Amino acid sequence: MRRLLSDIIPMPEQPYTWKPTDVIEVTNVSNENILLDLYSGLLRLDAGRTVRITASALAQHELMALARAGKVKIETYRWKRR
Repeated sequence: MRRLLSDIIPMPEQPYTWKPTDVIEVTNVSNENILLDLYSGLLRLDAGRTVRITASALAQHELMALARAGKVKIETYRWKRR
Protein backbone atom coordinates (compact mmCIF):
# COMPACT_ATOMS: atom_id res chain seq x y z
CA MET A 1 0.00 0.00 0.00
CA ARG A 2 1.39 3.38 -0.99
CA ARG A 3 1.54 6.05 1.64
CA LEU A 4 1.42 9.73 0.87
CA LEU A 5 3.37 12.40 2.66
CA SER A 6 0.07 13.91 3.77
CA ASP A 7 -0.73 10.60 5.52
CA ILE A 8 2.39 10.95 7.63
CA ILE A 9 2.53 14.72 8.16
CA PRO A 10 -0.80 16.51 8.53
CA MET A 11 -0.99 19.29 5.96
CA PRO A 12 -3.02 22.42 6.68
CA GLU A 13 -5.98 23.08 4.40
CA GLN A 14 -4.94 25.53 1.72
CA PRO A 15 -7.67 27.90 0.60
CA TYR A 16 -8.21 28.40 -3.10
CA THR A 17 -7.12 31.76 -4.44
CA TRP A 18 -9.58 31.23 -7.29
CA LYS A 19 -12.91 29.50 -7.69
CA PRO A 20 -12.58 25.99 -9.13
CA THR A 21 -15.68 26.70 -11.23
CA ASP A 22 -13.85 29.54 -12.98
CA VAL A 23 -11.50 27.34 -14.99
CA ILE A 24 -11.50 27.48 -18.79
CA GLU A 25 -9.83 25.43 -21.49
CA VAL A 26 -8.07 27.30 -24.28
CA THR A 27 -7.29 25.26 -27.40
CA ASN A 28 -5.02 26.47 -30.17
CA VAL A 29 -6.87 25.48 -33.36
CA SER A 30 -4.42 27.23 -35.68
CA ASN A 31 -1.31 25.76 -37.32
CA GLU A 32 1.03 28.17 -35.54
CA ASN A 33 2.41 28.36 -32.01
CA ILE A 34 1.09 31.25 -29.93
CA LEU A 35 2.86 33.08 -27.12
CA LEU A 36 0.28 34.64 -24.79
CA ASP A 37 1.35 37.54 -22.58
CA LEU A 38 -0.95 37.01 -19.60
CA TYR A 39 -0.96 38.99 -16.35
CA SER A 40 0.57 35.95 -14.67
CA GLY A 41 3.37 35.74 -17.23
CA LEU A 42 4.13 34.30 -20.66
CA LEU A 43 2.31 31.15 -21.77
CA ARG A 44 3.30 29.21 -24.87
CA LEU A 45 0.35 27.52 -26.57
CA ASP A 46 1.58 25.14 -29.26
CA ALA A 47 -0.51 24.32 -32.33
CA GLY A 48 -3.26 21.85 -31.47
CA ARG A 49 -2.63 22.00 -27.71
CA THR A 50 -5.09 22.75 -24.91
CA VAL A 51 -4.34 24.40 -21.57
CA ARG A 52 -6.49 25.03 -18.52
CA ILE A 53 -6.33 28.50 -17.00
CA THR A 54 -8.51 30.62 -14.76
CA ALA A 55 -11.29 32.61 -16.39
CA SER A 56 -9.64 35.86 -15.33
CA ALA A 57 -7.50 35.47 -18.47
CA LEU A 58 -10.58 36.42 -20.51
CA ALA A 59 -9.87 40.02 -19.49
CA GLN A 60 -6.78 39.88 -21.72
CA HIS A 61 -7.46 41.67 -25.00
CA GLU A 62 -4.91 39.51 -26.83
CA LEU A 63 -6.69 36.27 -25.89
CA MET A 64 -10.10 37.60 -26.89
CA ALA A 65 -8.71 38.90 -30.21
CA LEU A 66 -7.32 35.43 -30.97
CA ALA A 67 -10.70 33.89 -30.15
CA ARG A 68 -12.53 36.33 -32.45
CA ALA A 69 -10.01 35.56 -35.21
CA GLY A 70 -10.76 31.84 -34.82
CA LYS A 71 -7.21 30.91 -33.79
CA VAL A 72 -8.16 29.68 -30.32
CA LYS A 73 -11.26 28.01 -28.95
CA ILE A 74 -12.36 28.85 -25.39
CA GLU A 75 -14.60 26.52 -23.39
CA THR A 76 -15.63 26.16 -19.77
CA TYR A 77 -13.76 23.27 -18.18
CA ARG A 78 -15.98 20.54 -16.80
CA TRP A 79 -14.45 18.93 -13.71
CA LYS A 80 -14.63 15.14 -13.62
CA ARG A 81 -15.25 13.30 -10.40
CA ARG A 82 -12.64 10.71 -9.53
